[in-house]
Amino acid sequence: MLGFKIKTALQASILFTFGFWLLFFLSEGELFSFFLIMIFFYCFFGNVIYGVPVSLLSEVFTKNLAIWRFPAAAFIHTILAAVTYFIMEGFAFYILIASVLFFLVDEWRKWDREMPGGWRIALNAAGLLIACLLPMGGFWMLQQADLEEKTHDLYLIPKGYAGQVRIVHEIENAPVPVTEGKYDVFRVNDRGYAITSLPQSEGYIDDLYYYVDEKGKREAISESCISYGGSGGVQGDGYEYSYTYFSVGCDENMDDQGTSPGIEDILYEEV
Repeated sequence: MLGFKIKTALQASILFTFGFWLLFFLSEGELFSFFLIMIFFYCFFGNVIYGVPVSLLSEVFTKNLAIWRFPAAAFIHTILAAVTYFIMEGFAFYILIASVLFFLVDEWRKWDREMPGGWRIALNAAGLLIACLLPMGGFWMLQQADLEEKTHDLYLIPKGYAGQVRIVHEIENAPVPVTEGKYDVFRVNDRGYAITSLPQSEGYIDDLYYYVDEKGKREAISESCISYGGSGGVQGDGYEYSYTYFSVGCDENMDDQGTSPGIEDILYEEV
């Protein structure tokens, strides 16, 4: 039985790699790439350590089923493949494809070449289709949930400051984080940076920006005066920090008006 499954894994991996070769040939016009060899070995390794045990498990749970054996086995293969989304999100779709190929190759090799009735074919086809569409729908909903996540940061910037602002994250000795409602508060100093022990926020930007004077009076900054920057990271011997940055000011040359210190300079002063 194990030898049978290993051969199934080999054949399914060849089909999977052929699909990538076809896409590669149609898009790049080349017949060979070392990348295809890597794909084959990764797929074969995954089929052996994951696909084979799942297939054996499927046979244990479906061996006493008659009419519903094929749809039930298809669901077991695809649902367990979909679980990998929570482990390696970027590869979950490819794992799902590989699991379906493994299942189909396994069923083809076990088929006695006797055609079932039309209703049985329709049932199996519908079961396979639903087993594939459910995980894909789940992937889509999870990705939409990730996209709908929003940042909730509130920045207090010295009144009159214009230029780039940097926020260095995950600094252990940073001031205790302050919150206002659902917003994390970052108080930027007059040099244009702030440090925090909090990690970077992720999602759509839904932040608030205020100028604050010496008396603590706040003045909301228009979004048209905020230029979103991005994020980055810096690491060295025994440390690793992330940072975000943006620019504030309504003048075209605002980036030149106030340039905050570089990340290395900030870390040298604050850590």
